[in-house]
Amino acid sequence: MNFYLIPNLLITYWMRFSTGLPSFDERLGGGIETGTVTLVYGEEKSGKTSLALMICSLATKKCLAAYVDCSGRLHPARLSQIMEATGGHEERLYMLSADSFFAQEKVILSLYDSGSPAKLLIFDDFTALHRLELMGDIKLDMPVYRRLAFQVAVLREAALKGDLAVIIVGQVHEIPNRSEARAVAHRILSYWSDTVLRLEMNTKTRIGKILVEKPEKVEALTYRITDSGLTQI
Repeated sequence: MNFYLIPNLLITYWMRFSTGLPSFDERLGGGIETGTVTLVYGEEKSGKTSLALMICSLATKKCLAAYVDCSGRLHPARLSQIMEATGGHEERLYMLSADSFFAQEKVILSLYDSGSPAKLLIFDDFTALHRLELMGDIKLDMPVYRRLAFQVAVLREAALKGDLAVIIVGQVHEIPNRSEARAVAHRILSYWSDTVLRLEMNTKTRIGKILVEKPEKVEALTYRITDSGLTQI
């Protein structure tokens, strides 16, 4: 699976991509910066994919963007809804899917080896295929974790090499004997990420909050999930 250049579309460098949340963009120094990897994680239905789609749609107003679905769970209707609401350009969006952990790795290596015409790359549900490889025995699973670390490391190098903005969207899992949840493979993903964002949703009020965990811990803002993605409140 390879990325190909689309002719006659100028790609500029040293860019920042808006999240669609003005106050949050200010916290990030103007948005998601190229040359970096950003991890976005949270519970199911906390708005992670909506945020990712909103960033992706807004990015297509000025350059190419790529969205890699690693779990096959992205709803085309939701994509179209957000693209229409935010004025995105679907002709500037690459949509790819990976149906195996190996296929996901091929996409990542292609980005590094051949480069990417898209300045913004989003990998949604990045650890879904990794989880399918696990057998529940730490000794047997160690090679799988090494491959995951390799994939994230290559993405980091690709971001630096091509001045790309890479966003990894991850799920969470409960930590035994501790009343908290962390991103799947949190240590691996957070180590290679320049920025780590956590989304939390209050299931009763349906009001969420975004917390910045890296480079420094701070509660950034509250939001609601809307037709256009997320709206700050």
